[in-house]
Amino acid sequence: MGFVLLALVTIVFLFFLLLLPILYSLQAVGSLFVYPQQLKSMFGNKILRRNHALEHATIVVMMEREPGRKFNGFSNDDGFFVQGVRSLGEVEDAAREAIRRLKAGERKLAIHRNCGTTIVAANLIAALAFLAVIGTALFMGMGLGLELYLLVLGGMLLSLALRVPLSLLLQRFVTTEQDLTNAEVGWVDPAKSEDLRGGILGMLLASTTVQVRVFHTDPDAVEIIRDDGAIVR
Repeated sequence: MGFVLLALVTIVFLFFLLLLPILYSLQAVGSLFVYPQQLKSMFGNKILRRNHALEHATIVVMMEREPGRKFNGFSNDDGFFVQGVRSLGEVEDAAREAIRRLKAGERKLAIHRNCGTTIVAANLIAALAFLAVIGTALFMGMGLGLELYLLVLGGMLLSLALRVPLSLLLQRFVTTEQDLTNAEVGWVDPAKSEDLRGGILGMLLASTTVQVRVFHTDPDAVEIIRDDGAIVR
């Protein structure tokens, strides 16, 4: 009985190894259709990138004060949301300290290792690199077999290893704007369920979520990328 169970586990494991690169290849192709649309609005909006930076910095300050706590956040043109909070006051105090420290030059506060938006961007770049490796191999005439399988597996592992470094790099130069000289923290409100996902889930999330309003004083903060690629303000 033990031998049969071991054989079954081995077969399942080998099947998983065989299937994994195929599934990853499909995911990489799918990301080309999904991720760019998610990132488009952020690349053309300086206000959103500033709010994104302040969102990160606020969460970093809150985690400095209580390292064991977990927070989530997301940004929009009006400011940002922080999930997992206990009171309005703790978020407002952290946001005001965060913007003060960013203005004083602590730009590293705007970089967060677990940023979902930037991981999306890093996943896209990693997927492109992975597909480039596979495409090059096929173009050079490498047939289906062990060599191609090992190359696919190596490309998958390399792209996975690149995700976090790419995420940090993209945050620093692309998805956040650390210069908040012309920004101020406004007021802090309880989140509304419709601002989240609506329904019962939105109501549950809203109970521990706070919205921070951020104001920008420079009139040229918004950049809009037209369909022809031109940037207008």
